[in-house]
Amino acid sequence: MPHQKRQELINKYSLARSEDSTIKQLVSSIAQLFDVPVTMTAIAHKGHFVFQSRFGLEVEQSPIEDALCGLVLKEEQQVIIPDLLMDKRYTQTKLLDKHPDLRFYAGTPLVIEGTVIGSLCLVDTRPRHFTPEQCSSLTQLSSVISDHLALKKEHYQLQNEHSLLDQSPAVMICWRYDNGLNLQTVTRNVKEVLGLDYEYITTHQQSFESFLSQPSQEEFHFMIQNHLSGVETTETKLELNQASNSIWVRLLSKAFFDQTGRLQTIHAIATDHTEQQHFEKRLNDTNRQMRLLLEASELGTWDYRLDTDHTQVNKRWCDIIGVDYEFYDGSSRFWRQRIHPADLSSVSNKIEAHLKGETNIYSAIYRMRHENNSWVWIETYGRVVERDEMGKAIRLAGTHRDITERKLAEIHQMKQSQLLGFINKARAAYLENHDLSSACQAILPELIDIADSQFAFIGQIVFEENKRRLFIHAISELSWNSASEALVELYKGRKLYFDSFDNLFGETIKSEQTVISNQLGSHPASVGTPKGHPPIYRFMGLPIQLQGEVTGMIGLANKFNNYTNEDAEFLQPLRDALAGLFHAVELEKARLKAEDQLLKMAMTDTLSGLSNRRAFREYLGAVTSSDKTYFAIIDIDHFKRINDQFGHEVGDEVIRQIGAILKEKIMPPHFIARIGGEEFAIVLHDLESIQAASFLNDLIESIRLSEFPLPDNSSVTVSVGLAKFYEDNSSTALSNADKALYEAKELGRDRLVSFADIS
Repeated sequence: MPHQKRQELINKYSLARSEDSTIKQLVSSIAQLFDVPVTMTAIAHKGHFVFQSRFGLEVEQSPIEDALCGLVLKEEQQVIIPDLLMDKRYTQTKLLDKHPDLRFYAGTPLVIEGTVIGSLCLVDTRPRHFTPEQCSSLTQLSSVISDHLALKKEHYQLQNEHSLLDQSPAVMICWRYDNGLNLQTVTRNVKEVLGLDYEYITTHQQSFESFLSQPSQEEFHFMIQNHLSGVETTETKLELNQASNSIWVRLLSKAFFDQTGRLQTIHAIATDHTEQQHFEKRLNDTNRQMRLLLEASELGTWDYRLDTDHTQVNKRWCDIIGVDYEFYDGSSRFWRQRIHPADLSSVSNKIEAHLKGETNIYSAIYRMRHENNSWVWIETYGRVVERDEMGKAIRLAGTHRDITERKLAEIHQMKQSQLLGFINKARAAYLENHDLSSACQAILPELIDIADSQFAFIGQIVFEENKRRLFIHAISELSWNSASEALVELYKGRKLYFDSFDNLFGETIKSEQTVISNQLGSHPASVGTPKGHPPIYRFMGLPIQLQGEVTGMIGLANKFNNYTNEDAEFLQPLRDALAGLFHAVELEKARLKAEDQLLKMAMTDTLSGLSNRRAFREYLGAVTSSDKTYFAIIDIDHFKRINDQFGHEVGDEVIRQIGAILKEKIMPPHFIARIGGEEFAIVLHDLESIQAASFLNDLIESIRLSEFPLPDNSSVTVSVGLAKFYEDNSSTALSNADKALYEAKELGRDRLVSFADIS
C-alpha cells in the first residue's frame, strides 16, 4: 500500500485528531460483545499508530513496528490469531518481547476510498477462537467505523458551508411552484438580514409575500408571472413591512423548469437594499424639484460605448420613460433592467447580431418600464459608428421614439380581429354540434390571451326549482387541493354550478353591472379565495345581458396590468355574441320541447290515453320476426248497445277505464294501442304460447271483475283474438288475430281464441 496516499487520506479526513465519542462508545460495545479486555481503532499516522478510540488501553499511540496492528496494515486483510504463541508472526519478532502476556489478536482493516488507513483491533490475554460469523461481524463493524469516519468529514464540511451562508449578508430562498408558491428552504440569517423570524416563516404560519407592502405584492406577482412566461432570471426591489419600520430588499431570482417548460422551482438571493433605496428616493425627490421643461423633440438619442459600458442620452430619451436626466445612470444595466422581461431576449439578440455584422442596422420594437410603472412602447434604430483596429465594435448610436399610442392602436386592432375571429369560431362550433359548453371551452384559451389574464370562466344563468344558479360552461382547469379537484371533476362532467353570489362574481350578477377590482381584497364584495387557490390580484366580472336581463357572465382574473372600463367595452361584442348563443340554446330547447309535445299528441289517443292507430302502425314497422312475438286484438263486447242504451258519455268512460286497466296490466316490452272505436291491439314479446294465453285470460278476467259506471251495474267484457308473428309481415299476423277475434265472438264472447286453434 503506498504510504503517501494513506497519509494524504488521513490528513484529508483529519483522522489523527482527538478521539470520536461515537466511535469510542462503539469500541466499548464491541469489547463487551466479543468479551475481550482490549479493543481499539488504530490509525497509521507518520510512522505511528494513533489509538484514537480505545477500551482497556491507556497508551495513545505506538510505533508501527511495535504494534500487532501492523500485521493488518502489512497484509491489508483481516488477521485472526487464536493463540499468538503458536504463530511465528508473533514469536519470531520483537513483539513477543514487548507484549509477552498477549495470547489472542483479531484485526480488521479500516478502509477509506479503497485504501487501508488502519485497523479495528481486539486483544486478549488468553487464547480465543472466532467463528466465521464472528469474523463476518467484525468485518461489518469495521465497515461501519470506516463509513462514519468518512461521513464525519462531509458533515464538518456541510456545517462550515451552512455557517458561511448563515453569516453572510444575503438570504437564500427556495420556492416550489405548484399552481402557487410553496416555501421550501430559507437560510437562518433571514432574521439578521431581513428582520423575519426563521421559525415563523418556515412553519408556514405566514408566507414571505404576506410581509410585502401592497405595491410590492404586485411587483412580486409580476416577477412570478414573468417566470411562468418562461423568463429565467429577474431582478426586483421589494418593500418588507415590519412592526416599526420598512426594509427594502433586492431580490435576484432564477427559475428552473421541467422538460416541458413548466415552472418547477424558483431560487432567489435577497439582500438588504434599504440604504440604496433611500438614497435613490432622495435623488428622485431632488430631481423632481429641479426638473426643467422637457425637450420638445420627439426623438430621444443615445450613444453607447461598449468599452466603457456607458451611454449618453438626451433629455427626450429620459422623458420617454420618466427618468430625470440629471441623475440618469449611463450603464447598460440601467436600460436593460427597464426592458420588459418578455422582450429582453429579442432585443439582446438583435443587438448582438448587429455588433457581429450580421445586420446593416439595429432595429427593434419593445416595451420599457416607465417611472410610474406603466409600459412604454419604444421604436429604436441604431448602428455601429466606431470599431477598433481589429474590427470589433466599440460604439453604437441611434434614436429612440415613443410609439405607445400607435402600438396600442395596432394591438387594439389586432385584438379586435382576433376577437371577431374567435366569436365566429364560437358560433361555428355551436352550429356544428349544438353544444354550447364545447363552443365556450374552444374559445376560453383565446379569451384568456386576448384579455391578458391568467384565469377565466364563462357561465350561464339557469333556474332550477325557482332558484337562480350559474352554470359554468368553461373555466380554467386548476387542481389546488382535494376540494378543488372535486370541482374540476364536476366541471368535466358538466355539473359545475355556482350557487353562492356573495362574492365578486356574484356581485356582477346581483348588480347587473361590470365589476372591477384591481387591488387584492379591496372590493366590498371580495371574500378572498378558497384555501390552496392561487391569489386573485385583479378581477373583472362582465355581465352577459339580453334585452336588459342578465343571462350569464364572463369572469377574468390576474391581468398583468389593471382592468379598465375600456377592457369591458372591448369585450362587449363577445358578450353580445354569447347572449345570442344563450338565447339560441333556449329557443332550441323550447322548440324541441314543443315538437316532442306535438309528436306525443299526434301519437296518443286522447280518450284512452294509449297510443293511437298511427303510433301502432309505426311500431309495427319496427317489429322483426320472432318465435315469441304475438299479436292480439281486443274488442269490447256489445259496445254499440252500451252507447245506444246509456249514451256516448258512458261509452267514453268505459273506454277510458279499459284504457287505464290495459296501462296498468301491460308494461314494456309489450305494446298496447287503441286502433278503433272499441278495438285495442296488443303486441306481446318474449312469451311462449301458453304464457301469452295465460296473460290475456288474466286480462279478460280483470276487465270482467272491474266495476264500470253502467246505470244497471252490469259488467263489461271483452273478446280477444291471438295470432303468432312468424315472419316480417304484420298484416298477416293482424289478419289472423282478427279471424281469431271473430271466432271468439261466434263462440259467445268474453273469451280468448288463438288463431292456432282454428287453423
